[in-house]
Amino acid sequence: MTQDTAIARPSGALNPIPGYRLVQVVGRGGMGEVHQAVQLSLDRTVAVKLLKPELATDTQFVARFEKEGAALATLRHPNIVSIVDQGRAGETSYLVMEFVDGPSLRERMRDPDFGVNEVLITMVQVTRAIDYAHGRGVIHRDLKPENILFDEQAGQLPKVTDFGLAGLDERHATEKRNLTQTHVAMGTASYMAPEQAVDARSVGPRADVYSLGVMLYELLTGELPVGTFTMPSVKKPGLDKRLDGIVTRCLKPAPEDRYPSARALLDDLEKLVSVTTSFPTHSRETPVQRVVRRAKDISTRVGRAVGGALVAAAVVIVGAVFLRARQSDHQLSAGTELMTEFGVKTPLTSVGRADRVTREVSLGEGPDSLSVLALGRAPRVDKGALRYDTLGELSAGRAVLDVEVPGSGFSFSATVDTAPTPPSALEPLYSLFRGPRHEARSALMVLGDHGRFVALVISGGGAEPVLEWSLGDKRGLLRVPLPTSTSGQQLALRLDPETGELFAVIGAGRDARALGDGLRLGTAWRDVLESPRLAVGCLEGTCAFSDLRLSGLEVPGGLSPPVFPPEDVLAPAELPPTQAQKLQEPQPRPVKVEPKKVEPTRPVAKVEPVKTEPSRPVAKVEPPKVEPKKVDKPTATPQVAKKVEPAKKVEAPKKK
Repeated sequence: MTQDTAIARPSGALNPIPGYRLVQVVGRGGMGEVHQAVQLSLDRTVAVKLLKPELATDTQFVARFEKEGAALATLRHPNIVSIVDQGRAGETSYLVMEFVDGPSLRERMRDPDFGVNEVLITMVQVTRAIDYAHGRGVIHRDLKPENILFDEQAGQLPKVTDFGLAGLDERHATEKRNLTQTHVAMGTASYMAPEQAVDARSVGPRADVYSLGVMLYELLTGELPVGTFTMPSVKKPGLDKRLDGIVTRCLKPAPEDRYPSARALLDDLEKLVSVTTSFPTHSRETPVQRVVRRAKDISTRVGRAVGGALVAAAVVIVGAVFLRARQSDHQLSAGTELMTEFGVKTPLTSVGRADRVTREVSLGEGPDSLSVLALGRAPRVDKGALRYDTLGELSAGRAVLDVEVPGSGFSFSATVDTAPTPPSALEPLYSLFRGPRHEARSALMVLGDHGRFVALVISGGGAEPVLEWSLGDKRGLLRVPLPTSTSGQQLALRLDPETGELFAVIGAGRDARALGDGLRLGTAWRDVLESPRLAVGCLEGTCAFSDLRLSGLEVPGGLSPPVFPPEDVLAPAELPPTQAQKLQEPQPRPVKVEPKKVEPTRPVAKVEPVKTEPSRPVAKVEPPKVEPKKVDKPTATPQVAKKVEPAKKVEAPKKK
């Protein structure tokens, strides 16, 4: 039965549009009403949009109403409502369009069966329609769920409708058809782009991209993106995180930061879904059909999950074999691994004592605050002890004492505890990919520039202690079968100030044992190491370094030792030169020897006022004291400045 409409019109005008019979009102808006009607000539159902009579006298609204028809007339797309007719009957302006018999997107959002895949398929088809419209110069400017209708007769095909606020791109606009006033906001506020709220006339296709982003976010989360919104994958765990980037780019406040076109947005959406042209008509399914469909969906998902699990297992196995092989091929020594250029640096501070008089530095009790720089895995400072307790992402780390190494030699010692890390629940997985963990190892180290180092390394698993060094192009490793303890082990690195030999010592007191012969660096060891520093290191397990102590050592008698260059091969040292080589001038010997050039640091035979080093002031120059197996004193008298008595003959030094 024909119904009267809500728009006021003269009595008897139940069918004001010639050739059409109005059936019922299906929608109302600010400009008029939409009726379901019958086109009498073809006896088909259509939708008739009527302009309100009070707006019919406003030329601006009439022109905009006609513009909607003109915009639809240029568009022929399966996802856009098509126009049938347009005209004016008396005072009534009308627009005839195809009738879409189905719910709006707003209604479909409430359907529990409208899942993420259906959302993406819908958005792909709507975006494709908008891209088509943009290609013909039509900008919708009022995209929202209410303006997307589903055609049930076409298999739930979504269609974009209501182009009443559509604008024309500048390339297609004419003075007659571009009717939007400058600085006028048009559209629905929640879906409107920021620039559209200021000046609707100046907006371009990216305003529709913004509206599509709002719709996508609402469909995925059930909420509108207000202010600094939460990412869809956070609101709804399980969503593809690529959707976060798509939504974020659509909703950029500045148009130039959004997708440049609906086509670009469409390309990203199509990567996330296998697009079909229609949906199954769930609303017309029988209960049996719905059960069968859901059973098929479940079986498909289970099959995909099983297949994915098998593929993942194969990838895991292949990856494990590859990583195990790579790990075995690239096994590094302990010293090399500890000298890795770690990107993580952690400054630490410990109480202690730095005594300039005794040239001793110790961590623990004391009035001073000592700096320690941790590289890689960082230790915990506990009452002067450096403890590597937990094994995180980094398995190796070294801690460098920020103190200058005093004296012509030094002794660096510590009490060390070394233990493996207790296995975790993920240990089998770690072993699968990386193999069994290496033993926990602790190290005392002397560091130099350009990666130079000497390291004394002990193991927490009972392996032999190792002395390892890398000094420029000289590298070596010395392994000695000495017993070590995992708890309370005394370690020391001692550099002899007279000979320049570096000894690695295991144990203390009467139990102290040197790790082989000394490493011959020479008395110019500072030049060999280049800015020497002292450090401790830990690999894999838990390590603790307590009683850390550094002592500067000097030559007996208070004189600086002569500077001897290191040997060509840095290896366990030969016996040091005899004291006879420390004489200031060549002395008569039973064998003929060439005069030796004196070094600047050696006292000369002719006694003159000597410039002393700031760290070694002397009141007067005296001849060096005679040690066992060394030559007798020279007969020169310090008080005589002009004449020196000839020195006594000395015998050739005996080789040790």
